[in-house]
This record gives sequence, structure tokens and C-alpha cells, in this order.
Amino acid sequence: MAEQCEMIIGYLVPHQCENPSLGKCVKCGRGYCDEHTNQTREGRVCLACQQGLEMPVALPIAAALFTPNDLDTFGRASMWDDNDSGDMFSDLS
Repeated sequence: MAEQCEMIIGYLVPHQCENPSLGKCVKCGRGYCDEHTNQTREGRVCLACQQGLEMPVALPIAAALFTPNDLDTFGRASMWDDNDSGDMFSDLS
């Protein structure tokens, strides 16, 4: 069993969870802490497997429900830039 939780957490700076591993996911076999698993009829299942994700990444349940149309909308919105500097933030000074 892994000594450390194998879930990748963090939105701005993704990194491995620092919590100790308490057991293995019954679906993927990776070690997960109590925070990143849920009890099911089959046993402890990691959040990634519970949300149908192949990679051990902790995503909010809402993010797992985004449709392809939602993702396309987010992508188009991120391209809005009215200057050529590439800076996506407004200068309010």
C-alpha cells in the first residue's frame, strides 16, 4: 500500500495530497486518504473513480458535470482579449 495519498489536488498549483494513505481504492488500487474516498457497497472508492475519471485528480462534483458545450463556452470566453499584450487582466490604475 502507498504510504501517501495518491490523489492530485490543487487548482492553481496541482500537487500530490500530503495525507497518509489509509487504504486502496477497490476500483483502481491507488492509495487514498479518508478525505479522498467514499464508502460504497463494493468498498472504499476514490473520488476520481466515483466521478468516472481515469486520472487521480480531485475535481468538484460540479466540474465533472460540465457538458462539452459548457467547456466550449469556457474556452471561447478565455480567448477574449482586446489588446495584443496577451494580458487577460484589466489595468484599473
